[in-house]
Amino acid sequence: MDIRKLRYFLILCEELHFRRAAERLNITQAPLSLSIQGLERELGAQLFHRTQRRVSLTPVGAAFRIHAASILEQLNRAVEDVHDMVAGEAGHLRVGFTAASSLLFFFPKIVQTFQARFPQVRLTLHELSSQGQLGALADREIDVGFIRTPASPLRSELNFTHLVDDPLLVVMHEEHPLNKEETITIAALKDAPLIFYPKKLGVGIYDQVMRLFSSQGLTPNIILETQESAAIISLAASGLGVSIVPSELQCIKVPHVCFRPIADEGAITHLLLASRAGEESTLVANFRRLAQSTIATSSRKTVAERRL
Repeated sequence: MDIRKLRYFLILCEELHFRRAAERLNITQAPLSLSIQGLERELGAQLFHRTQRRVSLTPVGAAFRIHAASILEQLNRAVEDVHDMVAGEAGHLRVGFTAASSLLFFFPKIVQTFQARFPQVRLTLHELSSQGQLGALADREIDVGFIRTPASPLRSELNFTHLVDDPLLVVMHEEHPLNKEETITIAALKDAPLIFYPKKLGVGIYDQVMRLFSSQGLTPNIILETQESAAIISLAASGLGVSIVPSELQCIKVPHVCFRPIADEGAITHLLLASRAGEESTLVANFRRLAQSTIATSSRKTVAERRL
């Protein structure tokens, strides 16, 4: 059925006068009359009573008016929804994040600001390791993800945007002998009991830390594994051993814990925003721009506060 006929029909329903309806439609009466006649033939029913003095709806016409108005309303809403989706102001965005990245000072701000700025976008969050997110992006289970630098080369089918550099720190009990040092080398950790993430978890810093040890001809003495960052810091604070974590995890406040920077070159992790290459949606582009601007603003504020 021609949508134009429905529009003509609804305007005539409002005016109940062919000349006035034609003027509103910016057409002559002849095409309006032909359109209404064609609609009636298509439906097999008379929609209007016509006399020389007046036009009125038939009972069938009155019933059809409700359906026609609903059809056009849904069509207009669908067009608006598509426009909003193209503009990145509606739709569904699935965001991956690591357990550690959720603790970063800017992460909740990004989520909060995005939802406030794009209230019609349905935002869902998926906690996955960095390697897990790469697979989820390839399998179209998420649209964008916060990941640490992966051990394997960056995949060509994915886009990666650098967000922030995050130095690696040694975390330990405040009375640990190494706490006397301003910086700590990997060589100084050669015999230290290490509490760390399990390899199978696929966290971004696992292979990086292993490379730091192997570059010194060392093998880390891992005595305990746990997948929770907060648990790693708590266990290190208990004196069971030391660990290596991104600097942003200093936000986890545990009694008797202390952090020291690592002196070795390459003891830094990079937080990236990953998405699929070649098919970027406006939603993803809007999220990336907002993440970058939020981090930049937060970083400037942090630097300013440190100077005070």
